[in-house]
Amino acid sequence: MRTGGLSFATVAVTGLGLFVAVATGVTLYLSAVTGVRSTQELIAGQAEAHLDALEQHLAARLDPVEVQAVAIARAVREKRVDLGRPDELDAFMQGALASTPQVSGIGIVQASGMERHWLREGRPASENWSARADVSEWLALGELQDGGAWRAPLWTPVNHVPALLHDVPLRHDGGFAGMLGQVVPIATLSQELAHFSIDHGVTPFILYGADMVLAHPALAKRDLPPLSKLADVGDPVLVALSSPQRWAPLGLRRLKNAQGGHIRLGDEQYIFVHRQVSAYGPKPWTVGVYLDPVAGGQRAQMMNAFLSVGAGLLVLVVAVLVAAYSGRRLARTVEALAGAARAVREGRLDEMPQLKKSGITEFDEARRSFGEMVSALRERALMRETLGHFIPESVARTMLAAGGKIEPVEAKATVLMCDLEGFAALTDSLGPRHTFEFLNAYFECIVAIVERYGGVITQFQGDAILAVFNLPLADRDHAAHALGAAVDIVRESDRCSFAGVKAKNRIGLATGRVVAGAVGSRGRLSYTVHGNAVNLAARIELANKDYGTRILLTEKTAERCPTFQLRKVAEAKIRGYAEAVTLYTPAS
Repeated sequence: MRTGGLSFATVAVTGLGLFVAVATGVTLYLSAVTGVRSTQELIAGQAEAHLDALEQHLAARLDPVEVQAVAIARAVREKRVDLGRPDELDAFMQGALASTPQVSGIGIVQASGMERHWLREGRPASENWSARADVSEWLALGELQDGGAWRAPLWTPVNHVPALLHDVPLRHDGGFAGMLGQVVPIATLSQELAHFSIDHGVTPFILYGADMVLAHPALAKRDLPPLSKLADVGDPVLVALSSPQRWAPLGLRRLKNAQGGHIRLGDEQYIFVHRQVSAYGPKPWTVGVYLDPVAGGQRAQMMNAFLSVGAGLLVLVVAVLVAAYSGRRLARTVEALAGAARAVREGRLDEMPQLKKSGITEFDEARRSFGEMVSALRERALMRETLGHFIPESVARTMLAAGGKIEPVEAKATVLMCDLEGFAALTDSLGPRHTFEFLNAYFECIVAIVERYGGVITQFQGDAILAVFNLPLADRDHAAHALGAAVDIVRESDRCSFAGVKAKNRIGLATGRVVAGAVGSRGRLSYTVHGNAVNLAARIELANKDYGTRILLTEKTAERCPTFQLRKVAEAKIRGYAEAVTLYTPAS
């Protein structure tokens, strides 16, 4: 700390004579703020009551679907209706449709794959769905299902509309008989919300996930599909609510199992509340309402509150005028700091003006702290410019000690080569756009696994990747980590789909001496590795085709993986190698 110069506290004493005026203004201001907050909390209570009514309204529409599903399942179990007698089944299901007007269709898929459905308009019909993989998977899951469940919104295969599906397994004689599905069109939810908006004077909404609108009054009036993007609905308030930084909490009021806040758009202010509802599908819905308090009849209260604020501000004007002189003296230092901050924001670190020392201790401390921050930013810019564009930032930070240079390094490392099976045929079937969506999703998963095990991906070659372990960061267990990454990559590829596409990959692992370094021109560098192990990993990755394996590794790699159960595959002749190469694969 500096001992010379004036402290900021000393400068502040010059405003002591303004204390009475400021205190009066603050008192008036706090009084006005309290009035505004009380008005907001009253409106928030009304909004929460509307939210409760909306949730009850949804329950009144959707809960009877669940009750009816249980009743139909019980009738089948107790043999009051026979799935093998179409005439009797048709009459029973037509009655079920009549009792639930919100349901547009009912379908039963028997365990054999035979399907029969009943629509509100049209005659009953049957189809053979036994060859459909999605139906077989649904039946297999349903056989393990204890009761009814709401599914994610889907496009119904019968009446071809986006809808909510509620299903329940059917059983009789102690065995699985099939699945019952009831369809509620999503469009009807927006129609219900439009009526609710008129009746209650609020704008209700239902969100599915973070950025999809399941129901909104605007969707009932405009030619927009259900499950529209937030920006497509044309409701700026709803878009603003999805960005928490744009709204403020309600204050002191405690909401019951809900969140709320207020937001200003232009000259309008809105109060909103919402809560998560998890009863109608695998992903919770966000159910909420918002209202304009002025349009809702609270104009007088709000105007009185703002007039009180104005009176308080009028008292403060005198203090502002008197403090202007002191403010001008302090402004020069503040303006210098602001100019330096603009230079940082615009990335002009090399043009940073030299900040002069200040006679005020706190400002001088701010000047020194700002200078230290700029030095750190320059160092970080060097890291990004020199290294960050071709290796992970964590690796780049480690290499800053070398002055931003990467010298070629030779070391024993383990190389992982991963490639997709049938990629050429896959690209023909997907088309260019979907191919890129698939590759981006696939590589995002694979890169995360490799980096989790300490590897660095040095090349993307079409659908293949080349990764190295033990370079540029030392890793004594590089072979075991590389094999662990390979096992996880294969397991994750078998478990997941990427942009809706399943992928099957093959992996080759080889351990040996390689050289790693930056290759390219001065303006465009790539961190890469070269050596016999790189070529061998690529060759044995292709050898997976010959032995029906997914992962092959050399004997040198296997020797460094004592914790893995491995089995010997073959003494293989590899093109370009005079001696046979012993290959291993994970035992399970």
